[in-house]
Amino acid sequence: LYAAAPNGETDNPYFNVNFNRGYDQTDRYIATFGININPFKWLSISGRFGYDMFNSEGWSFFHPLSSILTKGTGGQQDNYYRKFKGYNHTINTTVKKSIGKFNLRLMAGTSWQDNRTDMYSVYGTNLVDSVNSQGQMVKNLAVVSMNQIAQLMGDSSATRSTTRLRLNRGLLPPGGLFNYVLSRQLAFYGEFSINYKNMAFFTYSHRFETSSIFPKSFRNYNYPAGSLSLIISDMFPAIKKSNHLSFMKLRTSLASTARSSSPYANQSVFNNITSSGGGFAYGFTNNNFLLEPEIQKTYEIGTEMRFFKSKIGLDITYYNTLNDKQIAENFRASYGTGYVLNTINVGSTRNKGLEISLDATPIKSKSFSWNTRLNFNKMTNKVLELPANVPEFYISDTWVYGNARGGLVTGGPTTGITAYGYSRNNNGDILINPTTGLPVLDPTFKVRGDRNPDFTLGWVNNLKYKNWSLNFLWDLRVGGDIFNATDMYLTLQGVSKRTDDRYTPRVVKGVLNDGLQNSSTPTKNTIAVIPAYNQAYYTGLPEEEFIEKDINWFRLRDITLKYAFSDNIIKSLRFVKSLSVFVTANDLILMTNYSGADPATNSNTSGTRGVGGWGFDYGNVPAPVSVNFGIRAGF
Repeated sequence: LYAAAPNGETDNPYFNVNFNRGYDQTDRYIATFGININPFKWLSISGRFGYDMFNSEGWSFFHPLSSILTKGTGGQQDNYYRKFKGYNHTINTTVKKSIGKFNLRLMAGTSWQDNRTDMYSVYGTNLVDSVNSQGQMVKNLAVVSMNQIAQLMGDSSATRSTTRLRLNRGLLPPGGLFNYVLSRQLAFYGEFSINYKNMAFFTYSHRFETSSIFPKSFRNYNYPAGSLSLIISDMFPAIKKSNHLSFMKLRTSLASTARSSSPYANQSVFNNITSSGGGFAYGFTNNNFLLEPEIQKTYEIGTEMRFFKSKIGLDITYYNTLNDKQIAENFRASYGTGYVLNTINVGSTRNKGLEISLDATPIKSKSFSWNTRLNFNKMTNKVLELPANVPEFYISDTWVYGNARGGLVTGGPTTGITAYGYSRNNNGDILINPTTGLPVLDPTFKVRGDRNPDFTLGWVNNLKYKNWSLNFLWDLRVGGDIFNATDMYLTLQGVSKRTDDRYTPRVVKGVLNDGLQNSSTPTKNTIAVIPAYNQAYYTGLPEEEFIEKDINWFRLRDITLKYAFSDNIIKSLRFVKSLSVFVTANDLILMTNYSGADPATNSNTSGTRGVGGWGFDYGNVPAPVSVNFGIRAGF
């Protein structure tokens, strides 16, 4: 298996598995301690203390024949080491008192977080012994250890026969690269709540924080929250006596919270310079001495009702969230600043939506019961503001293939897809080149799609017959767009299904770009094109062509069949309190109008900032069908 193909293709997956190797190991220790003190009936004091420590070390190795490496550099290895220490505590004092028909509660507390991460890495190239004397690749490669690296760096007489990998010392940075990250946060908070006869409830809370991440001028911030709820069915007994409505509650709340950024966003960091002259210099990430916390303001109103002696339950919630002074990390501003990436407070967005939950028990008898629950969610989002000189802010991690990415523009959705597309007239018709019959392209990033679905619906069912139980979840999504970069790649390689009929003449729907395109009588395109004789038909397709619109799915997320052994069998075992066996299957059924492998796709990991990389499909594999068997026992 030779990885470095002549056309510059990526490594064969089998080559990666066998020759591009990686390893990591983490040892983690967590200690927690809690204490509760009740000196009086009306006073309680509680404390929670925690310490978290882990050590991680690992390496990644690329074979000399890997297409990832530049020819002639030999093998490449990166050893890394990471140590984390974190301490936190929370101490609360709570006072409860009843005065007549009023019940009061007062809570005050403080919390502290102190985290430190030390990181060290060593990088080397020209690992020459991964090919033996016969020119064959060695599969079971030894790995350079930290001690071996220290020997190679610090002792010219150090023996190198202990490993089959030989490092070119000139390409190994002396001492490696070291960095540490430290953050501290202190908070004081309080909450006051009062209720009248357990029918009317009011709560107000306030939190004061200090974070080392922000500059001194913005390091201290605070935010409030309040809520009100009324048990209508208790306030009006006639409702409770009704044969239909057995419970009703109204609730509303207002809250403000703050969000921090990554550490050291308020100061530039020196980097080790390996070019001529060496030394240290500022990196390409800009500091921000005026960085402020991001503020989120939310108001919510809802109701909860139960009907027919709680056989049917209904919960409705409307929410509206405003994010202001949003912290944008890795923001690309003018390069005239001397930096490439910036961390700044930029823009504001709003999310609002409706959540409805319906719970019902249609059947309930001594031997059989059926409970079902529907969860509906409809959410809309919008970018309210960006700087006037910033036409688009995009999440760079979503720019995985071609010219499509998760971009935000003022007035557009926060879940938008910005991409190259077709040029259109004022009526929205695609413009056609009158000399070729092919579309005219618009090589600018504009919002061409929205990943946000119209609504989602989850359907949970729990059925129980004697000792048997069956639980399953159906997941419905309606609407939302996906950029099928896999299809675009396959089309450019000539192996997509859309190229099967390449010898069939066709006329691209649109109007000619002949000067009449915006008139009342534009010229309809009638120029026939045979793609097999004009490859520009496929190679000139813009990313907009591969954004699939209004994608739906209906999938069986999981299903579990369980049998619980009877009390007689359990009693005979004596030491067993409960015993059951079960089988669970995941993603057995998927019905969708998406042409790719799986519409629940994500081009990145959960570490991607912002709204993430979902809705971008580039070489993604579908969710695997899995079946698990198990035994659950309690002693």
